[in-house]
Amino acid sequence: MTVAILLRRLQGRPSTASEDEALGRCERAALVTGQALAAARNTDAIAIAVGPSRREDRVLAMALRAGCARAVRISDDGLDELDYLGLATVLAAAIRKVDATCVICGDRAEEEGTGAIGPAVAELLDAAHLTGVIAVTMDKPDKTSRKGTLTAVRQADGTVGEFRVELPAVLCVRPSALSGRLGDDEPARPAKGTGIESFGLADLGIDLRALGHRRGAAGRLRPVRGPRRTTMAASAADLVGRLRADHLVATAPDPASGDDP
Repeated sequence: MTVAILLRRLQGRPSTASEDEALGRCERAALVTGQALAAARNTDAIAIAVGPSRREDRVLAMALRAGCARAVRISDDGLDELDYLGLATVLAAAIRKVDATCVICGDRAEEEGTGAIGPAVAELLDAAHLTGVIAVTMDKPDKTSRKGTLTAVRQADGTVGEFRVELPAVLCVRPSALSGRLGDDEPARPAKGTGIESFGLADLGIDLRALGHRRGAAGRLRPVRGPRRTTMAASAADLVGRLRADHLVATAPDPASGDDP
């Protein structure tokens, strides 16, 4: 079993000098959980991030120092213009390339809070998935499952439940007292990886033109930087103006131009 850990730099703080702020809380929990799971199974953990080196190499270097065997960055023109499903398509191809059967990712990005990437990756991989995970353990091999199983503790809607998940699986992790922090309750593991590997879309067998429809979707495609703020429209005209700016409603033709509606 190879464990893939999906990471993304906290983009609301692009210039932070603190490593504690380079990763969001869910991504940090994913790194801790994935590393602990790989160590318990005596297997490799591979960190994967999508984006330019100036943004993502810092968190990938953190993953190597935490003990990941490999760190992989997917970078190419146009990737920042993809929506969540286009990004999930790229991540799923990278997971197949490194031949990982267990995928650990953050439950939801700290900026958007949508939690769409993990389930979308699982759908594309035809894998089981579980959200709201706060702890994971590897089950002992048995004859009922050829691929192996995990036991995950899920916390959602004020309840806590335990689930047995068959591999391949995508587990979306959230921070919890059970998930720990980097360096807590265990000796530091020596770094295994020696550098960050860089893949382009061609290395994954993806043509960006095939994702063109994802780039042309209406509305905001790039991550929201900083905390989300919601304000009421001052008037109906203000609301219509905002919707037009976000390409959510069409702009009415100018009657003086003679254009057909």
